[in-house]
Amino acid sequence: MQHFELNKRIYVSITLYILSIISLATYSYLQEKNHIYTALDLKLKTAALTISSLLPANFHQKKMAYDKNSTQLNSINRTVLSNYAKNINISNLYTLILRDNQILFTSASTTNIDDDGFDSNDIEFLTAYNDADTQLYNIFTDQQPRLIEYQDKWGRFRSIFIPIYAADGSVYIAAADITIDTISFQLNQHFNKIMLISALFIFSVFSLFFIQAITYRQQLKKLRHKIAQRTAELVQSEAKLNSIFEHSPVGIFHYNKQGILLKTNRHFEKIFGANKDGLIGFNMLSNIKNPPFATAMKSSLKGQISTFEGEYISISHRKKSYLEVDLVPLYSSTGEIDGGVGVCDDITLQQQNTSNLQKLSRVVECSLDGILITNTNGIIEYVNPRFTQITGYSSKESIGEKANFFRSIETTNTTYKALWSRISSGNEWSEEVHNQRKNGELYWAKVTIIPMTNANDEITHFIGIQVDITESRIIAKQIAYQAKHDMLTGLINRYEFEHQLTDAVCSAQGSQLTHVLFFLDLDQFKIINDTCGHAAGDELLRQVAGLIDDNLKPNDILARLGGDEFAILMRNCQLTEAVSAANEILEKVKKFQFIWKKSCFSIGVSIGVAEISRNSGNTSEVLIHADLACYAAKDLGRNRVHTYHHNDELLTTRDGEFRWVNEIKEALNEDRFELYAQPIVALSDPEHKHVFEVLLRMQAKDGKIIAPGIFLPIAERYNLSQPIDRWVFDHTLDWMREHSQQLDIFDHISINLSGTSLGDDELLQHIMRNITQAGLTPQQFMFEITETAAISNLTNATVFINTLSEFGCQFALDDFGSGLSSFAYLKNLPVNTLKIDGIFIKDILTNPIDAAMVKSINEIGHLMKLKTVAEFVENDAIKQKIEAIGIDFAQGYGIGEPQPIDNMLCLNQQ
Repeated sequence: MQHFELNKRIYVSITLYILSIISLATYSYLQEKNHIYTALDLKLKTAALTISSLLPANFHQKKMAYDKNSTQLNSINRTVLSNYAKNINISNLYTLILRDNQILFTSASTTNIDDDGFDSNDIEFLTAYNDADTQLYNIFTDQQPRLIEYQDKWGRFRSIFIPIYAADGSVYIAAADITIDTISFQLNQHFNKIMLISALFIFSVFSLFFIQAITYRQQLKKLRHKIAQRTAELVQSEAKLNSIFEHSPVGIFHYNKQGILLKTNRHFEKIFGANKDGLIGFNMLSNIKNPPFATAMKSSLKGQISTFEGEYISISHRKKSYLEVDLVPLYSSTGEIDGGVGVCDDITLQQQNTSNLQKLSRVVECSLDGILITNTNGIIEYVNPRFTQITGYSSKESIGEKANFFRSIETTNTTYKALWSRISSGNEWSEEVHNQRKNGELYWAKVTIIPMTNANDEITHFIGIQVDITESRIIAKQIAYQAKHDMLTGLINRYEFEHQLTDAVCSAQGSQLTHVLFFLDLDQFKIINDTCGHAAGDELLRQVAGLIDDNLKPNDILARLGGDEFAILMRNCQLTEAVSAANEILEKVKKFQFIWKKSCFSIGVSIGVAEISRNSGNTSEVLIHADLACYAAKDLGRNRVHTYHHNDELLTTRDGEFRWVNEIKEALNEDRFELYAQPIVALSDPEHKHVFEVLLRMQAKDGKIIAPGIFLPIAERYNLSQPIDRWVFDHTLDWMREHSQQLDIFDHISINLSGTSLGDDELLQHIMRNITQAGLTPQQFMFEITETAAISNLTNATVFINTLSEFGCQFALDDFGSGLSSFAYLKNLPVNTLKIDGIFIKDILTNPIDAAMVKSINEIGHLMKLKTVAEFVENDAIKQKIEAIGIDFAQGYGIGEPQPIDNMLCLNQQ
């Protein structure tokens, strides 16, 4: 008892020491528990968020249903989720949906870490989760992620449930589990380890203390206070050091001289995206793939302070970062290098911001727009190089000046007041203004000013952007002028003239005013243009325009409508006065002598006159009246004036043609044409694929079909052939595209082109471009041109045919033999087929001359390696005759009548 009293303080100290050890062990246990839960929760969250990238795109939908692919897809999903779950030691990964107030599985892993009997092989696609925790329903409602510990038929789990939006806007839950037993096992294992170490330590210390107690009792008494004090300091110092180490805002890591990590803090783990267990023991020297980083570590192990800054990719998680690392060597008590300590920070965001700022700065510096930045008082703080180029003021001359120092007197104070009022209220301002360069030159600028605000929506600066639009405004004016004027003569063009004519017609319809319209067509112009060239023709038009303009009153309007056609509008003029003026112009033109390169030419003019009054009709009718009168002047012998009267018989015939012109134009606008076709058969080769020629019919407004012989000649006379040719080609192409699967029965399809189309470069490009885009081969197309059209446009026809022939299209020369010099021109036209004019075919049985002509054409065609086609084959007798001559193909009513193009698809059945 006395012995106990003597050693009471010692035993109390021992007891307190043991309790402190147990307290530290308990604190360590709680810290470890918190660390484990934090790490596991992060792992669960990462795993759940990764599910969407593991499953197929657009897997989750509102209309998910079981189909023939579901079993295979479920198996694939289970394998992918299971492998991932095993790799990261997660018990289960799965996704859930809510349908009809019931939670269903859509996919699940088969991971079974703790062998708790959980088997998700019985969980198939859309399996019901019958004993789901009620909190899961709330997650679908409030759509907030939750961490839950719960128990169901498969065991007790700590789980995370994260709602995710699918591509179609529906919500599904990505979930990850880990069993409570797994967590408890880790905690118990750690606790037992701590308690065992603590027990061993206490036992060792107690034994040693007990053995030495008697010998060193006196020394311990003397040192008791000092030890207690030092112990307290040490514990406090170690706690501070550990706290600083763990909670440092930078990543800290300790490695030995082999480069193996011995200790890391939380920020280091966060930077590298790995937990402490995965980092401790990791050999950085052996595994780092970044040579500069490895070199810096090696330098630190040689006693040098080294640094690394650059891109780094984490080995374990492939996390890409931009790091800044300082490495210092550590020395042992003997002075030898025992490892090193590294301090690192993730500066990815700063690097990105720096990079973005550099890019933005580069964009501003290289911008094609002038840019300036001012403070809130409008004082310039920055200008880019383009601003200097536009204004002529250098950066040094501009910075510190008011932003309007380069304004011109053309820009009023009202404009600047409105500008300042708008941008001061935080709104963008944009307008075209007149500014002045340093050299005094004025220029137009499109100016935009944008307020810059901070996080508190306070205006800090203004950005001014100006684009020099001086040239574009000049070009716009030129374009506006060119849109209304003829570039050759300087007169207004047809578009502007019709606009002014419409005003005159409207003014006449609502009053007693009368105006007069002249339509002028030069005579002999084509002769001069063709013999002396276009330069002479252009000069002639300029001189005639000046001559006519000199004889007009100030209020009269002269326009060039195109080619050698002019028009005059005399406002507030009586018809008798206008006719007198027209005759004066006629006499002036008659006396006019055009001199070109020592040659002198005389020309004439045919003038049609039409009165504009309240009974004249609309603008189109007035133009038609004047045009009819002009044509009548030409028909009566040219070089004269003819006035339009509604009862003029000569004009009645012309008026009928013009009515057809309007009918044709309306048919084009209303798509009232129909494609017909006529078959062409091979005579000597029965196995030859089918061929047919595309023909055209016009549908009248009452539904009747109009034959081409009625409207095509008028279309050619009034320059409507080109739009008709384009209509036929486009609709034939559409038909071929629609029936592309059946085109194999045809060798080719023939399409007619008028003579005016042969000089149309736009149509040429249109044909090649659309055949290519339609996916058809050029060899499927044969274009037919008449011999007359080809010869009258020989140069254009040769270019047109050569271009399309090189592209792969075929050409046929239609109505061959009707010209006077057919054979002479034939060698200059690169065609594939001759279509012999039907005038020789229809009488071939009774007229020996026609028979000889057909035979001659066929022989020459074959000599030139051309195929021949006989037109107008009306019966079997003619067919037998031309077959005996050796003609290759036949076409006519005896072969097949024209019929709707769709009937050509039935040729194989005939």
